[in-house]
Amino acid sequence: MRKDIKEIRQVLKDYSRIKHDLKQINFLPSPSFEGTGSHSNLNHTESKFVNHADFSWRLHRVEDAIDNIKDSKYRFIINKYIINKKYTRPQLCQRYDISLRSFNSMKNRALVEFAKNYGMDQLLDEMKKPQVYE
Repeated sequence: MRKDIKEIRQVLKDYSRIKHDLKQINFLPSPSFEGTGSHSNLNHTESKFVNHADFSWRLHRVEDAIDNIKDSKYRFIINKYIINKKYTRPQLCQRYDISLRSFNSMKNRALVEFAKNYGMDQLLDEMKKPQVYE
């Protein structure tokens, strides 16, 4: 698999892992500040709040990038094949009545659309450079 596609998929894998972990530990309720403020941070409330905000922001960015993909087939592939793994490649090939090679090409285009929306512009610029094989 190409390095650029791996990097894009890694963002989606991280998203899936974070979302799964948050469901497992039921972390989504907003953290509350307990007790009086102090610089010692003994109750770790501040770090919990920062982690919660960071995870929420990361999830929000990925979800926005997916929602802004115009082609519904691409959104479906990102959500149901890459993130949630609800379908296999042969199932999606049959669903869209295409070959495995065509599906791989469609999947890569879906990943590029996601990367554009996610703001991975530098990576996309790298993808446009011709491959040099030694």
